Amino acid sequence: MKRWRRILDVAALLVCALVLAAAVAWFAAPWCVEDPLVELARHTPVRIWRDCKGRAVWYERTHDGEWRFPLTLSEIPQEVRTFTLNVEDARFYEHGGVDYRAVVRALFQNFGSGRVLSGASTISMQVAGLAVPRRGWRWARKFLQAARARRMEQLHGKDEILEAYFNHLPYGGKIVGLKCAADYYFGLKIGDLTIAEASVLVGVPQAPNRFRPDRHPEAAARRQRLVLDAQVRKRLMSRARADSLFRDERVRYRDFSVKTEWEERGNAREWGFLARAARAEGGGMRIEADADLCEEVRRILRRRTGDGVEDAAAVVVDVPTGEMRGYVGTLDFSRRKGGQVDAVRAVRSAGSTLKPFIYLEALEGGIITPESTLLDAPLRYGNYSPGNFDGTFRGEVTATEALSQSLNTPVLRLLAAIGEERVTEAFERRGLYGAVKTNGLALALGSAGYRLGEIAMAYRGLALAAAATNAVAAAGRQLAEMLRTLPMPGAQELQVAWKTGTSNNLKDAWCFAYTPDWVVGVWYGNKDGKASARLVGVEIAAPAAGEIMSRLYVNLPPPSWPSPICAAPLPPLLRPTPMKDRVMILSPAPQSYKLPPGRKTLALDLRCSEPDVYWFWNGTGVGRATNGVVRTVDFPAGRHRVVAVPGDAARPEAAVSFTVSTLGD
Repeated sequence: MKRWRRILDVAALLVCALVLAAAVAWFAAPWCVEDPLVELARHTPVRIWRDCKGRAVWYERTHDGEWRFPLTLSEIPQEVRTFTLNVEDARFYEHGGVDYRAVVRALFQNFGSGRVLSGASTISMQVAGLAVPRRGWRWARKFLQAARARRMEQLHGKDEILEAYFNHLPYGGKIVGLKCAADYYFGLKIGDLTIAEASVLVGVPQAPNRFRPDRHPEAAARRQRLVLDAQVRKRLMSRARADSLFRDERVRYRDFSVKTEWEERGNAREWGFLARAARAEGGGMRIEADADLCEEVRRILRRRTGDGVEDAAAVVVDVPTGEMRGYVGTLDFSRRKGGQVDAVRAVRSAGSTLKPFIYLEALEGGIITPESTLLDAPLRYGNYSPGNFDGTFRGEVTATEALSQSLNTPVLRLLAAIGEERVTEAFERRGLYGAVKTNGLALALGSAGYRLGEIAMAYRGLALAAAATNAVAAAGRQLAEMLRTLPMPGAQELQVAWKTGTSNNLKDAWCFAYTPDWVVGVWYGNKDGKASARLVGVEIAAPAAGEIMSRLYVNLPPPSWPSPICAAPLPPLLRPTPMKDRVMILSPAPQSYKLPPGRKTLALDLRCSEPDVYWFWNGTGVGRATNGVVRTVDFPAGRHRVVAVPGDAARPEAAVSFTVSTLGD
């Protein structure tokens, strides 16, 4: 007897210890678990990308591929909230995360019947369950859900929890949240749902894939009936009203054979190419591009593909703002071979598209004017002798002819006159960073690699200089006049400055065109590097760029350029004056100078081929020099422009620009 008493005493102690441990664990558990709403906050909603006009162009799904659109509790109709609470958790606003009354009721019902008839999960517990993957032993999982629900109730208000619930409820497949479900199943905003439609949506989350109206309409209808019956039991609706809603009020589903806007645009991942130029705005992303313009540009580019040319890319830059209004990085994002390669940012051989920047340095440095005579004749660099695209040489030509016809040896002679260091510095200053890793020959002939986007932005600098009216921008205006000499294919009615390029071995065809308003850059080629006889800039890229430029000026006045630099044009057939007979600045040279150690200025002599000149430094007069007298000026670090105006007003002025930098620059 004593033995049994001791056994009972030990058993009683064990039971008490277990009960005490369970009680301690129960009350301590909320402080030992994480806040479910913190985890749910990591379940980001769909990010909407909008163009410059506010049009949604891409719906970027979450990392787990779900469609989730956020809404606030105030957006949800009261009927939907009431229906949901009556079905899922009638005492939601009364309990602290766990409804003990419902737990006791469920225990009696389930144990009495020998099977699960009802559960006791509250909305708070369901939110906790949505935040954590469902794994592990069922009762342990329920215990953790309860602990997390209680923790959440300690930290957040009821409305905040209910809002999270509606935003993260599953509605079948990848449809998550009430807002997404209303749009997917009915094509409606949540506030436009009828009571009958709302009762359908309230019933789906209990078994989302089993009660999906698009796949199982009969099961969804049976579940709707149960939802309406629950409202009758709670005396929120009469039986007659519930029957009428179920029988007479027709639920109008949308046409499921047609994709929603966000499903359709969810596949438009090429808009992700603009990620670097996007900015956050109102929970989404705003990009610079105009979606309608991008589609038009894509159509124009596609019309010229085929016969060995598979792909193309283009950008349209708004000159005043610098924003890319048009952006096509690929013609077919779904193409298995190179479709997801952004050709706007791909490095390709630039061909002759960089020659204008060398001519600009020569114009700024006073080495040439548009009418200067240049020599197009054979040159040799070791075993290499560069020639022109057509294999011929033209002898003496004007600088304008040499640039507009894209002749190679004149630009190489200019490069030698300017100096490779200065040209490299100028390229870097304009964002053409490919110059850092190449030599002068590659700079002039464009065999170095550059990106379509960066070249287009460098051309924007040319457009800004051409549109300026101050004297400092004279070189930019002269360059634009040189590039407008020939009418542009596809835009003959417009005054457009343009330049084409073709890479070695016919692998890349380019064209860049600009006005004071727009820059258009076009590339044609194959992303696998395959050559094609059609890949010639003037034949394929220029007509496309011209058509795009014409499209930009539809219903707009033509481009307005500043007046030409030379008001009086040369008489017909008059040969331009050779360079040797012009006024030339002999010093400073158009190059980069270095400051001596410890010095803040550099003394340079101002020398000119003309004995009687007025000198100007950065627009400010520094005096007159006659009889060949040399003037000396101390130049600080920076970029400088010196102008020599002859005393004889009939002769043109000369100008040179150069830089002074410290040894560390």
